[in-house]
Formats: sequence, structure tokens, C-alpha cells
Amino acid sequence: MNIKKYLNFIKIEHTVFDLPFAYAGMLLANYFNLKIIILLGIASTAARISGMVINRIVDLPLDKENPRTQKRELVTGEISLMNAWLIFFISTIIFIISSFLLNFLAFIFSPILILLFYLYPFTKRYKIISHIFLGFSIGIIVIGGYIGSRGIFPTNALIWLLTISVSFWISSFDIIYQNQDRDFDKDHGIKSIPVLYPNRVKEFVFIFYLISIVFLSIFYYLINLLYLLFIIPIAFLYFYRIKYINKKDVDFIFKFDIPIPFIILSSLIIKFI
Repeated sequence: MNIKKYLNFIKIEHTVFDLPFAYAGMLLANYFNLKIIILLGIASTAARISGMVINRIVDLPLDKENPRTQKRELVTGEISLMNAWLIFFISTIIFIISSFLLNFLAFIFSPILILLFYLYPFTKRYKIISHIFLGFSIGIIVIGGYIGSRGIFPTNALIWLLTISVSFWISSFDIIYQNQDRDFDKDHGIKSIPVLYPNRVKEFVFIFYLISIVFLSIFYYLINLLYLLFIIPIAFLYFYRIKYINKKDVDFIFKFDIPIPFIILSSLIIKFI
């Protein structure tokens, strides 16, 4: 078995990238121990793998036609469709079991998150919705971290502010990501922002970034006025990369995203620990 091939298939770097949001929710719940930390890590990782794999499975017919995705493992046959479904079911079961071991509400909540991941590929046929839908599907991990820790539904405004901020930030990256397939998507009925507004991609990304920064600023303001200083590096990473849209590949632009979840998580560790 080629481990590297499977790690690339599930996009392990995206999984690690999302993990801090679950722990941010946990810290905001201000209730955790070693058991919760471990189970939350397992649940978040398994959920993200499930989401990535089901997206690959549903998008397989399009990936076979898209020149950019024709080297993906599922398209080339390096990973069979049966193995992909196996990975999906195993990761989903691990996610649901670990959620159950956290608490009952997390267990009830778990199928909803998997359903969101499953529905995302189908939203691409509807105008603009897919970007926001994917953003919320990832942003909701903050709420999942809170529920996994506390076992109650969040009423804390901080949780919702961070969830909205993360959702719009991820949505903006999805716009950038789909921009590279603009011509292909146009021919195949995908109604993304790059297809509908090809000359205004940077404007939409800027607006989504701005919304994200506004909610994150309110989030930090409610924690402590000094915490607004964390906005400076995050805003820089947001807006500086806009100039690279249409000039650099997505992998290059993604490098600007990598520090952001860890900056947010670090700020909360300083606050709550």
C-alpha cells in the first residue's frame, strides 16, 4: 500500500488545517480534559476525511473530464472506487463513534455534518450557493468543537462570531479554488462566482474577506480590546494574497492560509490557559 498516495487522496494537509477550529470551539467552551482533546481530534480528522472522500466520489464524472483533475487517484484508478467508499464508511463510523464517546449531543450532531459534506458537490449547480455552503460546512466545526466539549448547544456569541468569520474565509478560498476551473465549469453548468462574474473575482474575494475580518474583529473585541492585535497578521495574510489571484496557482495561494487557524487557536490558548 502506497501511504503517500492515500494521504494525498484524502488531502491530509487540509485535515490538519481544519483541526484548530475544533479546538478553538473547545477552548471557547472552557471545558476540556485529555479524553476530550483526543476524541475531538479523532472526530474532527475522521469527519474531514469523510467529507473530502465523498466529494471526490460525487465529483468523479466531472474529474474524469476536467484536464486539471485527470491525474487524481480515483480518476487514474490508483485508488479504486470501492476503496474510496471503504475509506468513506470507515472514517464516517470512526467519526460517529468518537462523537458518541464525547457526549450524546455530539452523537446526534454528527450525521448532520456528514450530510453537509455530502450535499456540497450538488450545490455547485445553484448560483453562488456552493461557496457559502462549503464555508459553513467547515465553519460549523467550531460549533462542533464546543458541542463535543460541553455537550450543550452554544448560546455564546463568541462561538457564532468565529463560526461566521471562518465560514466566509473558507468561502473566499473556494472562490479562488474554483477560479482555476472557470472555463471548464462554464461548459458543465457549474454556477460559481468565477463563472458568473469572471471579471469580478477579486472583488468578491475582497468582500468575503472583509466580512470575515469584521466578525473576527468583533470576536476579539468582546474577548479583550488588546486581542484586536491578532487581526493585523490575519488581515495581512487575507488581503495580500488577493494580488496573486490569476497569477499564481492555488497551492501557492494556500500557503497564506496555513498560519491563520493556528494564529486564532494560539490567541485562544493565551486567553483560556
